Amino acid sequence: MTEQQTCPGCAGARGTEKTEHSVETDGQGWQQPVRRTFWSPCTVCAGSGVVQR
Repeated sequence: MTEQQTCPGCAGARGTEKTEHSVETDGQGWQQPVRRTFWSPCTVCAGSGVVQR
């Protein structure tokens, strides 16, 4: 029989905050470092927070 356990990938949080770094050109032609953060569903549990064992 399978039982649900807290996901080891996200510790039950259903996802993780990711950070993306890039360099973009502004309106004057200068390159500026840009950092964006976003929430992404966990790839281990597909965002459910639990896994079947």
